[in-house]
Amino acid sequence: MSSLSSTLSSIQQNLIRYGFPISLVLGNLGNIFSITIFCHKRHRQNPCSLYLMSAAIFSLIGINWGIGSNMYSLYYPPDPFTKSLFLCRLRGYLLQSSSLIYKIMILFASIDRFALSSSNVKIRSFSNKQLSIKIIIGIILFGMLISIHLAIYETIENNRCFFFGTYGFFFSIYQICIFGFILPISQIGFSFLIIKNLKTIRMRVQPGLIVENEPQNVLSKRDMTLIKLVLFEIIIGIMLTTLYPIQSLYSILTNDILNKSQDRIAIESFLNFIGLIVLFYLNYCITFYLYIFISKPFRQEVKQFLFKIIKKEQTTSIAMTIVQQRRLNHN
Repeated sequence: MSSLSSTLSSIQQNLIRYGFPISLVLGNLGNIFSITIFCHKRHRQNPCSLYLMSAAIFSLIGINWGIGSNMYSLYYPPDPFTKSLFLCRLRGYLLQSSSLIYKIMILFASIDRFALSSSNVKIRSFSNKQLSIKIIIGIILFGMLISIHLAIYETIENNRCFFFGTYGFFFSIYQICIFGFILPISQIGFSFLIIKNLKTIRMRVQPGLIVENEPQNVLSKRDMTLIKLVLFEIIIGIMLTTLYPIQSLYSILTNDILNKSQDRIAIESFLNFIGLIVLFYLNYCITFYLYIFISKPFRQEVKQFLFKIIKKEQTTSIAMTIVQQRRLNHN
């Protein structure tokens, strides 16, 4: 093994050994907090909150199966996912389906915000709780069904659980189309439509510009907060996951090159690790902290939630102390 290959392998192992545990803990805590916040009664009636809550649930699955399985392989060799075909395919299926469902949930959150901010009453009617629940169920079923091919064709070769041969080529094209074009382009498109609708709303609420007998669309502070969360989620998500489809495209274009040097193979493997594991799953880990950073109302909701927990713990502790004291006095 060359010095470059050895260095890249060492960096990868250290990222898994030291960076992944931190990401796993922060990612799980962040997504659990997000789910708890969006489950609150003030959010349960909002369709966008339901989409974001559902995205956080599948983000948890992605984090634990993506990051957790890599950590397990390093800490408890040999890697069970390269020894058991069932585990290999199960991990691939869960990672692909959860990633796809997560991305589509964010897309429909943007579609919901577009509908809500529209000046067209019929389009606004699509932003409702009952419809969003049906769509969420449909997204889950769609994501599970369209990803079923991984549970059939992913295999183990040369001690690697991966996609090989004709299926590997098909899967790379599939990834490029969905994660490289369809989802990001759709998200960007609806983001621009949301911004356009917001500009229209601002113009119409200016003094002297309100048209009589025309229905006005005034968004609440919570709706504006959710729009902000969705837009930033899309921006960061695209930034962090762009390398993944690019890497897939590169793999297709260089697949027929037989005489690759050891250093080139090591670089390609390392970039694949960064694009597929580090950046792709980092998106799942930082969402909650992104929300806190960009939104003061969201920060306040988190503070209120934490204060309630602390107050409840203090009340329970005081009650237990009083009971113990009474028992001592009684004795």
